[in-house]
Amino acid sequence: MSTPTDHRSAPRRRGEELVDAILSAACQELIEVGYAKLSYESVARRSGASKVSIYRRWPTKPELVKSAAAHHAHIPQLPGEPSTLQADLRSVLGDVARQIDAPIGQLLRALMAASVAEQAPSMAELSWGMGPGLMRKVAEQAVARGELSDVPVGLVLSVPTDLIKQRFISYGIVNQEFIDDLVQLIVLPLWLGDKSSR
Repeated sequence: MSTPTDHRSAPRRRGEELVDAILSAACQELIEVGYAKLSYESVARRSGASKVSIYRRWPTKPELVKSAAAHHAHIPQLPGEPSTLQADLRSVLGDVARQIDAPIGQLLRALMAASVAEQAPSMAELSWGMGPGLMRKVAEQAVARGELSDVPVGLVLSVPTDLIKQRFISYGIVNQEFIDDLVQLIVLPLWLGDKSSR
């Protein structure tokens, strides 16, 4: 593999442009060499930034890695009204599945391997807003429509995203068929059944 060109002689970038270049470079390095071999030197070389500017923003490698991976992620948006709990779940969980089937999935694979070896942040720290907080938004909208009496809590709330994460860890892919079954056979019965027991 050829060594990335050193662009430090190019015009200096600042602010968001510099941050974007650094995080994009870190993402590419993660995909190509993995967490263990990722270095500030390689990210600086690829991004054209100085190591000092990287260390100043992300003093530790786990902080840099979490920011780099989050750089590729976006928080799914709930569909506009009128909608239903089933439609909202299928939409946001489908968006999560599509993201982990894209470049962010490659990042997650690299981080999972390093996490197992205790070299990287645990997978529990890498939800990027797509964990229980996202499910709470879906549930709150369902409560506002009268489909749920209360927002589920604890394990009941986190089941959808926890099962997606487990599916990804086990099989490396989360397809639409899995999302449909997850919503129809597990989440809806669990959430709606939870309402009747309150």
